[in-house]
Amino acid sequence: MPLNADNATPEDHAAGSMPEVLTITSPITVDLVRIPAGEFLLGSVATRDGHAQDDEFPPHRVYLPEFHTGRFPITNLQYAAFVEATASPAPESWPEGSMPPGREEHPVVTVLWKEARAFCAWLGEATGKAIRLPTEAEWEKAARGTDGRIYPWGDAPPDHSLCNFDRQVGDTTPVGRYSPQGDSPYGCADVAGNVWEWCSTKYRPYPYQVGDGREDLQPDGGLEGLRAYDRRVVRGGSYIYDERDIRCATRFRSNPDHRDRHVGFRVVMVADPMER
Repeated sequence: MPLNADNATPEDHAAGSMPEVLTITSPITVDLVRIPAGEFLLGSVATRDGHAQDDEFPPHRVYLPEFHTGRFPITNLQYAAFVEATASPAPESWPEGSMPPGREEHPVVTVLWKEARAFCAWLGEATGKAIRLPTEAEWEKAARGTDGRIYPWGDAPPDHSLCNFDRQVGDTTPVGRYSPQGDSPYGCADVAGNVWEWCSTKYRPYPYQVGDGREDLQPDGGLEGLRAYDRRVVRGGSYIYDERDIRCATRFRSNPDHRDRHVGFRVVMVADPMER
């Protein structure tokens, strides 16, 4: 199971150092950045963020153990390897079931929540690692670091050099186009704009508590159907959303059985196989 790590340290990426990258090389190449263990501020502080929404309160400290997360969202090229290896359905966004030429490095979209989870399970099985979708808390820490910043790069509003937002391009862009200037403190790219990203978490009010059922993988209504309470969190905004909706604390939800041209995903690797 090929994994390669460079020798850089991630904690001060925003100050100019390179992120610590762990690279999966088979069955596909995936760059993962290390998110160190510790507390961070989840949610919004009203006096700091004038765009904060009701569901982002109250701000609170959350502890997370160390994990690794995808430096970029999963691309069409990476997802194509999964489709070929497992005979899984191709995304609806692929004309006639084939990956659109010239869009290999664009984030894959129109993937159901369960299909994103199946991709993670396939990659985990192939590598022998515990790989899954990020929880909402993991996604937010990877996107903003520990200091409660509004955007991945800080509190300054976005512009066209930092991310793909507000219909400035009118489509997705290849992952990493706005790196490193638009990256998070840990070196995560494309966490503001481009595409929304699936999280494992059910959309529930704060404070975030792992044990309150929000991380249950089955819907509250069982396998017979879904309730509004079972909608899963998506994070990050997309290329059509403005500065209010690409903030690190912005929360939105989507039906896990819904395909959306603005929703993709990235992966997380954790130490404990029981967390898969």
